[in-house]
Amino acid sequence: MSRLWQDGKALQVRTDDNLPTAIHWRDVWYTVRHIALHWQIDVNWWQARIYRDYYKVLADGMVLVIYHDLIANTWAVQRIYD
Repeated sequence: MSRLWQDGKALQVRTDDNLPTAIHWRDVWYTVRHIALHWQIDVNWWQARIYRDYYKVLADGMVLVIYHDLIANTWAVQRIYD
């Protein structure tokens, strides 16, 4: 089971060398223990471009898919696995 936010839900992220090291979710900071996957998308460059770095991370017992919007320089959570 998982929760999905199609358009993402705003998230604060601490980074080191542009990699997520901690996430702030529901008033708590969680340490990123492992990055399981990393991929990048760059689509619709001719229209409303979407340019993001995605990460599937393990953060203190939670598994999440988060992304860094490389155009707006913002972070969001897209999915949390239960």
